[in-house]
Amino acid sequence: MPAYFFEKLLNLVGDEFDMEFKSMKQLYKEEEGDPVKRLRELAEQERDARPQSILAGANRTKRLLPGRMYMFKYMPKMKDKLPYYDMFPVGIVMNVRPDKGYFSMLNFHYLPYELRAELMDAIYPFVLFDNVQAKEIGQSIRARLNVQRINFEFMQKRMNMRGFLPCWKRYDYRQVVGQYLYVPPIGWDTIMMLPIHRIRKSGINRVWMDSMQERRTRRKSERTRAKR
Repeated sequence: MPAYFFEKLLNLVGDEFDMEFKSMKQLYKEEEGDPVKRLRELAEQERDARPQSILAGANRTKRLLPGRMYMFKYMPKMKDKLPYYDMFPVGIVMNVRPDKGYFSMLNFHYLPYELRAELMDAIYPFVLFDNVQAKEIGQSIRARLNVQRINFEFMQKRMNMRGFLPCWKRYDYRQVVGQYLYVPPIGWDTIMMLPIHRIRKSGINRVWMDSMQERRTRRKSERTRAKR
């Protein structure tokens, strides 16, 4: 079961780093070396830390709700014409348009690990759950991102969210294989940092290089507009 897997991995991380696990960004600030590398090593020790195994567990659903995090298997219709694609996206669904046949989400696999942590740090203050503090959102399965406030236009204007653009992706409902896996908030930081991406037609380093280039191009255009 994914919930069991997340709990087990969180315990492993806590034992390894001798701290309560709160966020990967905190690990980057407080630990020496590369905490994500160690997390990957811990995950690789677990037989269930494979996308197929995780998707086969509990929490599967046919319904997508905005503001929640999901994982699923995806085979794009035009895959032969794409430079690359992620076969197992993981991210927060930002909007759903069943009338149009698609939904949009932030797929964190398109960002290098530290930038994923940076983006999540910027997103967490906009997570909603009545009477629950931000540091406690992982304890509630109903916590969700406030997508009424956080949308494409809003994120474009926020400097601390400038890394979002490369991971904002649109997906065709018809090309999703099987059901969606709902990821409870306690597993958000963990699953988005696991090495479970399956990039087809390219290596992950090229994907990250393209994402960084897109991010730099956007920042350059923003500075140009600001000078006018």
